[in-house]
Amino acid sequence: MLRKFIERQNAYQVLKPYITERGRRQTTAESWIGEVIEQVGVANNILDLGCGDGRSIELFNRVLPAAAWYGVDIESSPEVDSRTREDIQFDTFDGIDLPYEDGFFDLIYTNQVLEHVRHPDKLMPDVRRTLRKGGLLIGEVSYLEPYHSYSIFNFTPYGLSRVFSDAGLELLEIRPGIDAYSLIARQLVGGPRLLNFLFKLSPMNLMIGLLGTVVMLPPPMIAFLKLQYSGQFCFLATPRS
Repeated sequence: MLRKFIERQNAYQVLKPYITERGRRQTTAESWIGEVIEQVGVANNILDLGCGDGRSIELFNRVLPAAAWYGVDIESSPEVDSRTREDIQFDTFDGIDLPYEDGFFDLIYTNQVLEHVRHPDKLMPDVRRTLRKGGLLIGEVSYLEPYHSYSIFNFTPYGLSRVFSDAGLELLEIRPGIDAYSLIARQLVGGPRLLNFLFKLSPMNLMIGLLGTVVMLPPPMIAFLKLQYSGQFCFLATPRS
């Protein structure tokens, strides 16, 4: 009965093309990187779009030690203002026009950034411009997450697919992140580090996974249910041919 109910949902039909067998697992952009590196092949230049304090350089030094890391952000934000590193160069831009050549990057990473972008419809075409053919854009974005750090928009998976399509990007895959209820509860108590384990596996996602197994739902349907209640979700995209 649950399977038939989901099949009738317009939202399921819209999101189904972007859900893979592995997509039912709760994911963060950071944890997805290793798998994505296998798809992108050789990566010489990578960009952290909205790099904040620059912490992602440590991640990419581990998974892509030979690649050149670039970090770009607007002039001021709570994350930018918290920078203490002096061993790497940060680039600044106006939130729309990226200061890089066409097709310069093999991989662009943007983690919890797009909900803070004032003009995403103007920025994303420039993201498309700076990605090489076959390059990948990977990131994470807010869906049902409450306001935080000057956030402006919350994207639905469908909404993000429209913004990408208009910019000449093809959405390849989406995966659920932490469930909204856990994210809200964590924020309510001040976001203590001891609750960071919720980003790896949160209670509602665990419950949905168990329910799906009991009633023998296929993985795309389990992923769909998790996405419907996600506080954040992850995405993978590439320039459209």
